[in-house]
Amino acid sequence: MEFDTASGRAFLELPEGYALPDIDNLMHDARAILLHTVNLRTETRAAGIQISPIWEPHDGQAALRATIVPAEIEARHFEGKGMMALRNPEALTMIADVVEILADEPAVAAQALLVTASVWISKEAPIRPLGLPYKGHFKLLTLVIADFLRKIGAGFDELEWLTSIGLLSAYHNPDEDPPAEQVRASARDKTLQLVAEEEAWMAALMNKAE
Repeated sequence: MEFDTASGRAFLELPEGYALPDIDNLMHDARAILLHTVNLRTETRAAGIQISPIWEPHDGQAALRATIVPAEIEARHFEGKGMMALRNPEALTMIADVVEILADEPAVAAQALLVTASVWISKEAPIRPLGLPYKGHFKLLTLVIADFLRKIGAGFDELEWLTSIGLLSAYHNPDEDPPAEQVRASARDKTLQLVAEEEAWMAALMNKAE
């Protein structure tokens, strides 16, 4: 699927002319979203319901969809290395910075986050309003967080994650970091491994359901 600026904005639910909050407020929103989603997951898990961590708009409110994903994918998101990494304030600062960059390039952002969105979001799934006003950056922010958790949880380092979303050049320090081509090659290998792993988990889930 190819995106232009308009279709990228539509995919990200990012209003035309929307002004993002500053980095500190983006980080505050990220922390609040993570806490709210983890708490809601605890509630819904007891009822046997899985939830998508992507916050979407619904009648002016933020909302989450039900989802069906392999248990391994859910655990990697909510309990894996990525969630541990987010305890470091520098990781949240980087995520907020990434959101700022991608908001200015909605076509690039949509393309980079499409696969992670497809893991979690099914338009046919029931959606539950959270009783909170929707802010225009919520879907982009939660997609970036979900992409970070998905890939860091699968063994990517931060530079490899940034490479996977097309932002290596914005962060790479040639004096301190491994050569850019080495990072790109490693990110490609880990992406192929990640996709194969998730496909195998999904196939096993489908076989079990049948």
